[in-house]
Amino acid sequence: MAEQTFRNGINVGSPGREIVITEKGLDFSKMRPDTSPFLFTGMTLVPNTNIIRGIDIAPTRASGWISLTGTVTTTPAAVYTDYRELHTNGAAEVLGIGSFPYMDSGASCASLLAGQFISYASTGATVLTAAGSPGVGVFPVWAKCVLDGETFNSGGVAGALFLSLQANGTDVKAEDTSMINMEVASGGIASIIKFQCTSVNGATYFVNFEDNGLPAEKTAALTTATNNVVGNIKVLVGDQVGYINIHSAKAT
Repeated sequence: MAEQTFRNGINVGSPGREIVITEKGLDFSKMRPDTSPFLFTGMTLVPNTNIIRGIDIAPTRASGWISLTGTVTTTPAAVYTDYRELHTNGAAEVLGIGSFPYMDSGASCASLLAGQFISYASTGATVLTAAGSPGVGVFPVWAKCVLDGETFNSGGVAGALFLSLQANGTDVKAEDTSMINMEVASGGIASIIKFQCTSVNGATYFVNFEDNGLPAEKTAALTTATNNVVGNIKVLVGDQVGYINIHSAKAT
């Protein structure tokens, strides 16, 4: 290959399958790779390094730092847009994907999202039957925690999803703040929550509340025609505060 300057570009590879190197970057559009274009198998990163790293890069497009698009048809039958698998065989803790947007001092905006997931079933598409199988359907977020014969110490915790809202310094109880904020954007749906057991035992409790009145509490037994009321859950319907009573036994 004849030597060329960056200004004109350098072609690496056979014609029609080459990589073009210019002063603006790398162009892989003509490449037809027989393996992964970027292959880092067996690499071990030293502390405070990344395979790809950029500091103080300001996006100038709504698509952000990385933008990848594509279309698949029938083969392969199932694909990932991004597949990551990290194992730990010691005390190192795997934290998954970290996304940390900040609204810094001086910022003034209405939304700040650490992750946006939208599953879009368009006009003309067909959502096939799930045949009663849980986890089959159109879900923007699909979360599963697998406990596969591990040793579970007393006091250990596991769940399919953990949510935390931290309000520092400012009391936001009077504002529209919640652990889960939902809407039915259009049309109508069958249920707010659907719970489907796929084992004989299922879940022991539907909800496990702390006894602190926020929002549930135990109370002195109050005899009713059915059984004793032993607690309540505080709810707000419109502007009316109400209480859902908790009974000591199932109604018969």
